[in-house]
Formats: sequence, structure tokens, C-alpha cells
Amino acid sequence: MEIDASKFWRINLHLYLWYMDVIVIGAGPAGMMAAGTAAERGARVVLLEKMEKPGRKLAITGKGRCNITNLKDWGAFSPHVHPLNRYFKPAFYQFTSEDTVRFFNDIGLPTVLERGTRVYPASQRAFDVIDAMKLWLERLGVQIVCNCQVLEFLPESKEGGAGDRAIPSAKAATGEIPTDGKEGEAGEQKVDSAKIRKEELQKIKAVKVADANGQIRLLEADHFILATGGKTYPRTGSTGDGYSLAATLGHTIEPLFPTLTALMPVNYDRLLEGIQLRNVRLELYTEQVLRRSEEGELYFTNLGIEGPIGFRVSRQAVVALNKGQRVALHLNLKPALTREQLMDRWERESKDNPSSRVKAGTGAISGSVPTSGSVTPNTISANQGVETATLSLRLKRYMPEALIAPFMKYLAESGLHPVNGMLRWAFPIASYGDWARAVVTAGGISMKEIDLHTMRSKRVANLSVAGEVLDLDADSGGYNLQIAFATGRVAGNGV
Repeated sequence: MEIDASKFWRINLHLYLWYMDVIVIGAGPAGMMAAGTAAERGARVVLLEKMEKPGRKLAITGKGRCNITNLKDWGAFSPHVHPLNRYFKPAFYQFTSEDTVRFFNDIGLPTVLERGTRVYPASQRAFDVIDAMKLWLERLGVQIVCNCQVLEFLPESKEGGAGDRAIPSAKAATGEIPTDGKEGEAGEQKVDSAKIRKEELQKIKAVKVADANGQIRLLEADHFILATGGKTYPRTGSTGDGYSLAATLGHTIEPLFPTLTALMPVNYDRLLEGIQLRNVRLELYTEQVLRRSEEGELYFTNLGIEGPIGFRVSRQAVVALNKGQRVALHLNLKPALTREQLMDRWERESKDNPSSRVKAGTGAISGSVPTSGSVTPNTISANQGVETATLSLRLKRYMPEALIAPFMKYLAESGLHPVNGMLRWAFPIASYGDWARAVVTAGGISMKEIDLHTMRSKRVANLSVAGEVLDLDADSGGYNLQIAFATGRVAGNGV
């Protein structure tokens, strides 16, 4: 049952320490999955959520449609997982993409397969995913307590009760976690977790929580699951609280940065805003070396370059920018054609319809343009003695009309032949989107300090971790939600 924290306190007013088997912190996809799984195993579970409702960020995934998972097998799935896919492999095999689909079907949510391997709710509504999970939790007796902010962990004292204060915090616990891709104090806390003997592990006794009115309570449990999410879309409650909580327990926080985010070009042409392209290729260059190539849909927005293929290259771009490297995106508007084929077409149209030829000036485009690959970017200028209107008319055959004006501006600035420009439209990148609009957080609790088979902490005897708060992220396409559901499932089973 979903309960507001203040009502929860009134119900349990006679208790100072309210006791449960398991407390799950964070009612996102990983937290809900972990809570329900633990309850299926017979545990008494309370799920704490600081927002007024659970699943706020889940509600906006996939533009409100919620790409639940991706049905690729591990061989095809794993290249999309970062920073090291081996960190996720044990959890994936314990709860595969097929298991995720089966789970949702079993709890009453029909699904549909789209674009080969992407799975969505049949209703195309993310809210139906949340509702199905809430009903599942309610049937299992999980109490969801909303408007409940976890302030700190309280350690088990030597006498066996809750200590007077939280476990001593690292500087990262104050929010001073490096976000620029460089090592900071959080990165300097690393030690070999394997050397920590089981009997030396600390143990949590309770959590200190506050409701929306500031009332403070302590909640005790045998086991705790941290699933607070990342820092992206902070208006949904993802403000990075889990990193501070984990750091107070001695966990290493790998440097945080936004991924699946917009990339802002240098001197961005605002005429591009609102244009969406399909079947194009985007290449990522760092220090003038090709790093990644993706084909599909690309969107120009007020924040720069976004869309599926823009997001796919964004992680490497952000890492490179944080290192001070030069980053550029090259857009190919006609990836299905070679330069020779596209030049042949341009030349043929010039000969077949002389009235539409671009009139020649000194070094200008004309029907005599070579059709071989010998044409170089600086051989011919697009705007030396040409008739702009004529060129614009011809370009309508090659691209959306809204794209023509910014494309012609690029030709004028670069001196490229239109064919070369269509195949290699260069966008030097100046910056990237911040936490407010990025989709996923990269970095987080070090996977070296997590048992990959149970999601239990190697530093804290009765703590498990799941979801985006971990140093695990992935490309767009249902991969990140599969990480959330799988790690949540394993964490719930591991209690």
C-alpha cells in the first residue's frame, strides 16, 4: 500500500524504532523490483521514496512510452553496457531480458515487440508499467512510504543498538563528488575489498528519515537495499542522494558525468532547432580520430544534437571533453551512397535539366564537376558565383526543406562542394547537456566493491545496491532499464 510519510508516522506513532526485515531506499524501477522480489521470498518490506509518488523518472522514459528492455542475447547486448560489461554479466544471466518480459506479462502488463528487439508496454504508456508494479507490490504486502527522505545510515554499535551518529563520512558524502571525469577524493578511497574480512564488515542498524514536514524518525531493519538512482532529471527526485549515503559507508564513488545527453556544437546554428533526420550516419571524432559510427535518427534541439544516434555517441564525447580533447561529429546525410554514386547523380541531374544547373563562376559548381572521388573538400566553393535560389531548388531533392538554409550556410563557411557537404557535415563540439536533461548518469558506486552475483556490498554486511546508483550505464534502447530490473531482482533475491 502506498502511504504518505506523515500518515505512516501517525499509524506507527507508538514506535520510535519501527522494525522491518528489509528497507529499500528509492522507488524507481530497481527499487520496486528489489522490494517486490524480497517480499516474494517472505520478507517484510518497506519501500521509501522521497517524492510524492513512486516511479517518477520511469514515467518519462522512452518519451513516455517506456522501452522496458531489449531482447538481444548477451553477445549482442553486452557491447552496449559501460564501463565494463562484465560487471553486469552475472546479473543479466540471473534475470535476462526474456525474464523481464515474462515478469511483466505475469503481473498483468501486456508487452509488444518493436524494431526487432525493443520491448514496450502494449498500451505505449509508461504509467501502465508503474501501475502494474505498484499493484504487484501491494499484493505482496510491501508498504510504499512516499515523501520520506533518507538522511543517513546509523551503524550498529558494539552494544548491538543503533549508534548515536552516522558512520563517519568521506568528503564525497557532502556532495563534493568529482563530476569532471577526473580522479578526486572519492577516487582516492579505493582499497582492496577482498582484504576486508567478513567479521570486520560494518553493519547498518537503522536509517534516519524525515517526512515533508521535517519530522524525524528512525527505521530499523535486518537488511537495506540502496536504489536511489542517479543525478539526471533531478525534478523527478534523482538528485544523487545515494552517492553521499554510500560514501559515508566507505564506498568508492567513481566520477559522475551525464550520458545519453545533448552535444552542443561550436557556434550552433539555431536554424537547425526542431529538425529531425532519419537514416543518417553520425561519426564521432576525438583528437581527429574516428571513435564511433552510428546510423539512425538524429534530432537538432535547443540543446544541440540529440536523438538515438546522438545519444549513442554522447558518452565517449563527454569523456573526451572532460579530458580537454577536441571533439567533432561528422554527419552523413546519404550513408547509403558512396561519394562516386552521389556525385554521378548530381552530375546527371545537371546534364538532364540544364535550367536547374548551378551557374558556374570562378571555381564554382557546374556540370563539369568531376564524378570521381578525386574531388576534395576545398576543391570547389559552393557560393562563388552561384545562384542561391537555384542551389536551394536542387537541394530539395536531397534533404528536408528546413535543412537547406543551415546547410547552405555551412557550405558558404566551409567552401565545400554540396556533395562533400552532404557526406561530411562537420560539427565541432563545445559542450554537453547537464543533469537536467541528460537521460542517464555514468559513474557511481564502484562495482569492485559489489558482489556481482548477489549485489551485496563488500564493505557493509547488510547492504545491497541496485540500479543507476551503481557504476553501470548503457546505450539507449532498453538497455538501462534492463540493468535496473536485473540488478533489482538479484538484490531482492540476495537478502
